[in-house]
Amino acid sequence: MITQMSLYGLVLDNSAIALAAFSFVLLCAAVAGGVKVMLHDPFEELLPRGRSREEDRLFRRFAEGEIDDDEYRRHRETLRTTAPQAPEAGRDDPPPGRT
Repeated sequence: MITQMSLYGLVLDNSAIALAAFSFVLLCAAVAGGVKVMLHDPFEELLPRGRSREEDRLFRRFAEGEIDDDEYRRHRETLRTTAPQAPEAGRDDPPPGRT
């Protein structure tokens, strides 16, 4: 068991080594948390549940300023009147009736 360690003339005992290791673990956790926050989708909370993927894409375009309010409302009404309201199947699911 190491009781003392010398690093560039600085003598470190077991408690100092443990503190340095604990600090390193905390630093790694903070960096990982920061990366997660940076990669988080800022519009995720704004999207109401139960909308179609097309409405989600339309809302994102509106939120990012690609389209104006009138165009958003016009496209949304078109989607709601022409799109079926059935729940979406997964991309890899076969069509109904086929296996």
